[in-house]
Amino acid sequence: MESPQKYLLTIVSESILEDRMIEEVRALGATGYTVSDARGWGKHGKRRGKWRQDSNVRIEVVGSQELCETICARFKEEYQADFGLLLLMTPVLLKN
Repeated sequence: MESPQKYLLTIVSESILEDRMIEEVRALGATGYTVSDARGWGKHGKRRGKWRQDSNVRIEVVGSQELCETICARFKEEYQADFGLLLLMTPVLLKN
C-alpha cells in the first residue's frame, strides 16, 4: 500500500529566528521537525556559526505538499525581505 506523497521542506535561516519559526511551523500543522546548526557561504555572506547572532539554523519538516507550500509562503512573506532565507522542497519516499 502506497502512502500519499510527502515532501521534505528544508529551511535555512538566521538562528535568531529559530524559536519563532518553530512556533509557526507547529501552528501551521507540522507534526514534527528537526533542527540543526548550519554553516556555509552564499549570497548573504559567510556564516561561521561561532556566535548565535552570526549563525544559521536548518529546520526540516516532512509533510504534504500543501503544508510545505503553506510554510514557504508564510516564511517568504514574513522573513525574506529582512533575513537570510533559503527554502528547499523535495519529494521524499518514507520507508517506515
